[in-house]
Amino acid sequence: MSATGDNFVVFSDDWGRHPSSNQHLFLRLREQARVLWVNTLGLRRAQVNAFTFFRAFEKLREWARPLRQVNPRQWVLAPVMLPVSGEGLLGRLNRRIALASIRRTMRRLGMRRPVLWSTLPTAVDFVGELDERAVVYYVTDDYSLWPGSNARQVREQDLRMTRLADVVFACNRTLAESHGGLREAVLLPHAVDYEHFACCRAGEPTDLAAIPHPRACFFGLVYEKIDLTALAELARRRADLHVVLIGPVATDLAPLAGLANVHVLGARSYAELPAYLAAMDVLLIPYVLDEETRNKGPLKARECLACGKPTVARAIPDLAEMGDVLTLYDDPADLVRAVEAALASACSELTVRMRERVRGESWEARAAMVREELKSDIQGRLPAGRGEAPSDVLRVQTSTVAPDWSQYLPHREQASIYHDAAWGEVMRRAYGNCAHYLTCRRGGRIVGVLQLIEKRSPVFGHYLCSLPYFDSAGLLADDEPARGTLCESAERLRRKLGCTWVELRHLEPLGGLPERTDKVTLLLPLPDEPDRLWKALKAKVRNQVRKAQKADMQTQIGGPELLGEFHAVYARNMRDLGSPPHSLRFFELLVRHFPQAVRLYVVRTGGQAVAASLTLTDRCAARVPWAGSDWRWRDLCPNMLLYWTMLADACGRASVFDFGRSTRECGTFKFKTQWGAAERQLHWEYLLAPGREMPQLRPDSPKYRLMVSLWKRLPVSLVRWAGPWVMGQLS
Repeated sequence: MSATGDNFVVFSDDWGRHPSSNQHLFLRLREQARVLWVNTLGLRRAQVNAFTFFRAFEKLREWARPLRQVNPRQWVLAPVMLPVSGEGLLGRLNRRIALASIRRTMRRLGMRRPVLWSTLPTAVDFVGELDERAVVYYVTDDYSLWPGSNARQVREQDLRMTRLADVVFACNRTLAESHGGLREAVLLPHAVDYEHFACCRAGEPTDLAAIPHPRACFFGLVYEKIDLTALAELARRRADLHVVLIGPVATDLAPLAGLANVHVLGARSYAELPAYLAAMDVLLIPYVLDEETRNKGPLKARECLACGKPTVARAIPDLAEMGDVLTLYDDPADLVRAVEAALASACSELTVRMRERVRGESWEARAAMVREELKSDIQGRLPAGRGEAPSDVLRVQTSTVAPDWSQYLPHREQASIYHDAAWGEVMRRAYGNCAHYLTCRRGGRIVGVLQLIEKRSPVFGHYLCSLPYFDSAGLLADDEPARGTLCESAERLRRKLGCTWVELRHLEPLGGLPERTDKVTLLLPLPDEPDRLWKALKAKVRNQVRKAQKADMQTQIGGPELLGEFHAVYARNMRDLGSPPHSLRFFELLVRHFPQAVRLYVVRTGGQAVAASLTLTDRCAARVPWAGSDWRWRDLCPNMLLYWTMLADACGRASVFDFGRSTRECGTFKFKTQWGAAERQLHWEYLLAPGREMPQLRPDSPKYRLMVSLWKRLPVSLVRWAGPWVMGQLS
């Protein structure tokens, strides 16, 4: 952390009050830094009400111990001040008292030149007052919408804080977009303490013994944004269902009064929580939908996924992409239906899918992202006078959240669709793989990129690959220094993660690295008109295409509507080859993320699909990563008609058709060259752990020969079920 400073002064929610995302982060960040945590600075106007008196009482208790050490590297300061914020005398007095207390504590602890980190816009009044070397604003909520806040003042403070911050992190896309007009905000999504929630070994808490199943549970702060009216209606309409509320109560529970199947248990400790959740049948996230909750990125959604329990949630923007593993509802009237659907969906397969979605989203990974972001970006973003980065210095930012490379990739001649950062999201959501994005900058300008997918398997090992399943992706860079810097960063990442190797799949070799050269890709230049291509084909090829046409085989070109037929043919073909197929979910995500690039092709006879393929077209080529046919119909040559249909359709849309990789002189190599395709060497290069040899993850390897032979004998239905699990570990 020395590049960012060894000291943090953090303005945030009261330490220990509840496990917020910021507290999770600093439990990890303090391992390499000293932290002075300043408890909440007030966001509300001074009001004479019960809440103000309650918070004042809490502060009075804190003032008995204004400074306490909670860890060898962390101290918590509760400045002597009222829990209010304002522009008047009280607000100015509070700030002066707090500033004096913070400065005095920093001197006592020997903290100099800290990074000022805040989740609260009110901390803007302290920017420039603590001799800080940098300012970080971590946006987790829109506090101007909080009840009792001075909305105008908080919006102004938020605007100022965003302008003054050297780095702005946002916990979801909605907040990132609202803070991106002034400067680029870095997306830092919530994570999850996965082992804590997924591996609960405690027995059922005794206070649940009297509550029958089925149980539907909300956990967290019970306040005015939780839809108690909808929960009451759920309890009334499903008298057999028991609604359990776990958490502190900060609102009137009148809507739930008199309901015998509603149980308010109150707060439970973070350590106890997994045991309670494991004893539930369905978990609930029942927000009232308004301007504030639309901006939310609820941390508990990921905790629910790690638990693996069917979860029902109000459809807010941040949860939309989780619709495949959460049961979302738009209208409170639909809550009962959603809960019933969730209860019916409970199965081990759903639990696996839920947990796979968040397995790689650890707080350790988020903390590592923060460290890398601060190392690479603070110096590059600091204004003049704070240490402007030299224009020739190369810095690499490593992130697990997809960066924006859209301004860089179009200018790189070798950039293909396989370099798009969206592949990391596809593989994360399909297989739970974690993506690591390396962005190399020189003086703030991107000069190189590398996307690595982390694979972990008890059979195939722990490694990084760019890019699994595809012929070439690898590293892109403007010059040799940038290439070298990215390679060094990839090697550091390998060591940090404990991976055995990094596989870089290149068209042009970097040189100086161990490499495999047994694979080639087959490329065919395309004319503008299909007729010219047809005339250039050998007579034997044309005759085989005509044979399929004379057998009255029909072709269709389309999009997502053909996915079902495509996947059925593809899965059978992969079984026959002894290889696992991708999941249908993988292809659905692919179509969703690359709608303009994808085309599907199906060949039918008598209404039955007997050959199918999927192509991806970018500015370089039309590519066919997946194609296959039902071998029971091979005498009628449906595969030849399929490939001719793809080639004819690509004429005028692409200048090159990429048949994909093959081993020289094997069957697929000969099939592709008969169309006139010429080979181009592929260079798969490796960064290896000391003493390790290049991996041999090949189906023709003697090590896997028996496995391949057995796979060919499996029923297609079993292959479609088990194959995606294997594919999640392969590359």
